[in-house]
Amino acid sequence: MAKNESTPKSDTIETVAAADQQAQQQMQLQIDESSTPVTYSTTVRVWGSAEEFNLDFAGPLRPAGNNTARLKIDQRLVLNPWAAKRLAIALGQAVARYEQTYGGLELDERKRRVATPATTAAAAEATTGEAKTEEATKADKK
Repeated sequence: MAKNESTPKSDTIETVAAADQQAQQQMQLQIDESSTPVTYSTTVRVWGSAEEFNLDFAGPLRPAGNNTARLKIDQRLVLNPWAAKRLAIALGQAVARYEQTYGGLELDERKRRVATPATTAAAAEATTGEAKTEEATKADKK
């Protein structure tokens, strides 16, 4: 049997609430991601007005000298306030699910850097030594 090429390819089917608040109904939404461009971003700038929110997505900051940096905007997304609020809620839920599964996300880069194996071993020895010292002190008090 020949495959019908006119049928759009759909990677996902989701149930979503209709954007029209008067409709108050749910519908099946077929999402076609076959030709969607993907942009990786490490930085986002949020700005806007009473009518819209603008999200500018960019890669890393690039030093430009004299205590300045350059940020090349790769993609701009413009949302009305209602869509922006729904996005904020959805992102909050996604981050909460991620942290429940994989642990908390530390935003301070200095705090999340992985220690070298030598540093980790030294810290483990110091902790073990402290624990032995505390046990010896408790034993001496008895």
